[in-house]
Amino acid sequence: MSEIVFQIKLGKRPILLLIAAIVGLIVGIIVGEPVKNIAILGDIYVSLLKFIVGPLVFLCITWAVMNMGDLVKLGKIFMGFIPYWLLMGLIASGTAYMIGAMIKPGEGVTLPGGQAVTPAKLTIADYVKNIIPSNFIDMFLNLKMLQIIFTAILLGIAVGLIGRTTPQVKDFLTRLIESLLAVVYKLLDFILWYGPIGVFALMANVAAVVGVIAVGAFAKLVLAFYVSGFLVLLVFQPLIMLLVARVNPLKFWKKFYPAMITAFSTASSNATLPVTIDCALRAGISRDVATVLLPVAATINMQGACATITLFTLFAFQALGIPLGFAEILGLVTLGFLGATAAAGVPGGAAIVAVATAAALGIPIEAAGWMVGVHPAVDPFETMLNVIGDPLGALIVSKYVTKDFNEELWRK
Repeated sequence: MSEIVFQIKLGKRPILLLIAAIVGLIVGIIVGEPVKNIAILGDIYVSLLKFIVGPLVFLCITWAVMNMGDLVKLGKIFMGFIPYWLLMGLIASGTAYMIGAMIKPGEGVTLPGGQAVTPAKLTIADYVKNIIPSNFIDMFLNLKMLQIIFTAILLGIAVGLIGRTTPQVKDFLTRLIESLLAVVYKLLDFILWYGPIGVFALMANVAAVVGVIAVGAFAKLVLAFYVSGFLVLLVFQPLIMLLVARVNPLKFWKKFYPAMITAFSTASSNATLPVTIDCALRAGISRDVATVLLPVAATINMQGACATITLFTLFAFQALGIPLGFAEILGLVTLGFLGATAAAGVPGGAAIVAVATAAALGIPIEAAGWMVGVHPAVDPFETMLNVIGDPLGALIVSKYVTKDFNEELWRK
């Protein structure tokens, strides 16, 4: 299989994305609300990335599983990731609660009615139902990532098992999947050339929204989120890098800054996934781990969303004057962590789950709908936090579980 299937020559495009993001922020702050007239340019970019991510995830996982040849290794990859996922998710939720309890952003705030959002109960039955597809086409049309991942894993296992008795079938399907992947990656290459224009429009619009919100009643909430988010990004994740992964945090960020920029500008974990996979492969993470684990992690490992859901719900409790005991605090942190796994990896996904989580804890919908309106102020940084946590977990798995981490590529 050729390298072009799994890697794109980004060249100077990450630098152009960074410049576009900075210029967009400046223009958004200076121009303000009228800048929303060019928001369509950013929406086009996000739509194009969302268009490509479903087929990309499906084909990548199917190819990786069908060619792994060792189902025990597949199990090791997922089992090796679970401890990291649990630890960092609970740290993100717990940190958000502690910062929120210290700053108390909700005290003295009168909650607006806001936009009504129908809550969904976060039960085990709902998780299972969301994973099992009932329609092959529907899961792509509505970008149901858990269903796409589940189907791809099943298909990959089925093809791998068929290959033991009828290898010619597996050979044909392998060539077919590789060819389709090559086409998908070429389409992605076209989309990324449009990236700087889309990023400029997205960041200008975000700056205009944040500029309005920053002077409003929710400024302390936004501040609390960024404090807790930076603690995760600059303290807890680097500790994991140094003590567990045994890598230099500065070098890690240098390797993955294209994914961080893309995540910040698109506010979509799923849309950033192609860039994350490409960065992971260049950093030395094995193909088996990167192409199987990262699409799953982009759906369930959302450390930024953990912080958002926990903090937004705590804000509502504080604004309504509802005291929290130890059991309620434990439930809030746990639901913040679990709720993040149900958040769609698209702009605004965590806000909807935050409303559902608040409703599950007894907060009326009319006192929680505001979350959808405030979320754009934190969404870009939240998404970047979601994304950068994925390759860190994948690096640990590749280095210590599958033991196929390429140190030579890492040192480049």
